[in-house]
Amino acid sequence: MVYAAAVPPDVNNPLPQFTTLAQIFGVIINVVLGVGIALTIIYLILGGIRYIMSQGDPKNTQVAREWLTNAVIGFIVVIGAFVIRTVVIGILGATNTTVPDVTP
Repeated sequence: MVYAAAVPPDVNNPLPQFTTLAQIFGVIINVVLGVGIALTIIYLILGGIRYIMSQGDPKNTQVAREWLTNAVIGFIVVIGAFVIRTVVIGILGATNTTVPDVTP
């Protein structure tokens, strides 16, 4: 016969600033959205630099335009994800979506 070991009562929370699983997921989503926005801005800047550096060469200009188009599409996707998150939070009736002492 096998018995399960008892969990000691003195197990400490390794993340004391998070009290619910929803807060952990909220921080993860905020970080992913922040990184997504940062990457699209960097991609947009690099596309602009490539466009300037193309010096009128049709092939390089086309590549730069594709970079700029992809950056704008990526930004729209990230903003769309933010809007979906906001709508879902509103539908679920969440009132406190921030975590104390955590800055995303």
